[in-house]
Amino acid sequence: MKTDFSLLLEGFFLQWMDAGRHLSSRTIASYRDTFVLFLRWLFDARAIPAPDVTMRDLTAENVEAFLQFLALERECAATTVNCRLAAIKAFCGYAAYRSPDRLAEMKRIQDIPRRTEKRCEVAYLTAEEIGWLLAACDLGTSHGEETHVMLALLFSTGMRVSELVNLRVCDFESRGGRHVVRILGKGRKERTLPMWPEVAAEVLALADARSIPAGGHLLAGRNVGHLTRSGARSKIDAVVRRASETHPQLAGKRITPHVFRHSTAMAMPGSGVDLSTIAIWLGHENVQTTHRYMVANMARKEAALAKVHGCVGMPTPERYVPSHDVLDFLMSL
Repeated sequence: MKTDFSLLLEGFFLQWMDAGRHLSSRTIASYRDTFVLFLRWLFDARAIPAPDVTMRDLTAENVEAFLQFLALERECAATTVNCRLAAIKAFCGYAAYRSPDRLAEMKRIQDIPRRTEKRCEVAYLTAEEIGWLLAACDLGTSHGEETHVMLALLFSTGMRVSELVNLRVCDFESRGGRHVVRILGKGRKERTLPMWPEVAAEVLALADARSIPAGGHLLAGRNVGHLTRSGARSKIDAVVRRASETHPQLAGKRITPHVFRHSTAMAMPGSGVDLSTIAIWLGHENVQTTHRYMVANMARKEAALAKVHGCVGMPTPERYVPSHDVLDFLMSL
C-alpha cells in the first residue's frame, strides 16, 4: 500500500509539473534526482526504506540535515544545494495544498534560507580572442566548418549551449530580407533573434552541403541524432588548443560554451545596448540576472579611471586625523 508521501510525490510529478508549466526535461530530471538523493539519505541516515517514507518524515530538521549532507559529504557547491532545496520547496507548496494537515511543517521547510552562493568574476572573451578561435577552425574540412558555425552562432546570438544543440534547420527563417533564428529557451520559452548576414549564410551553406531536412538538427552528433552538450565542449576544447599555439594567452583561460554567452553580454553594454534589451536578447526572465554584466563592465571602467588618475599627477588629499579629544571620547565608550 502506498504511503501519503508516495501518493503526493506521484501527483507532484504527474499532475503539478505537467499542468501547463512547460518545464523542460532537464528541470524534471533535476527534481527527480533531488528526491532520489533524499530518499537514499533517509535510508542511510534514518534507516527508513523508501516505500515506508511518510509525510511525517518530511520535516524541516530532516531537510536541513539532508542539505548539510550534500554540502559536507558530497561536497556540492552552494548553487547545487540551492537547486535541491528549490525542488523540495516546490513539492512542499504542492503538498500543503493537497494535505492541509501538514501545512505548518511545509511552511517551516519553505522558510529554510538559501545558501550564500559565491559570486565569481564573469569569465568572457574579447572580440579579438573570439576572432582567434574562429580563425583556428579548419574551413577545409567538414568538421572545421561545423565548428566555425557553432562558435559564430554562440557568440552572435549569446544562446545557451542547450539551446544551440537543439536547433533545427526550420528554426532559421528569412523575414523581409532579414535572417532570424527561433530559440527555445529555459521553461520552453521561445525568443526570436536577428542574425548577422554572414552567420546566416554559413548556416544555410552547411544545411545545403549536408542536405539536412527542415526538421533535422543543424549540428550533427557523432553517434547520436544531434550534437550533445559534451560534444560541443569537446569541439571548443580542440579549437582552443589549436588557437593557443599561436596565441598562448588563451591557454590560461577556462573557455566553456557558456563563456561565449558571457562574451556576447559583455560586448553589448560597451556598444551602447541598454540593460533591458540585453535581458530580452539573452532570454533572462529577471533583469537582475543581467545586471552582473553591467557591474563587471563598471569594474573595468573604474580600473581604467584609476590608471588615468595616477598619470595626471593629482595632489593626494591629506588624511583626516581626529583630535586626541575625539579619540579619548571614543576610547571611553
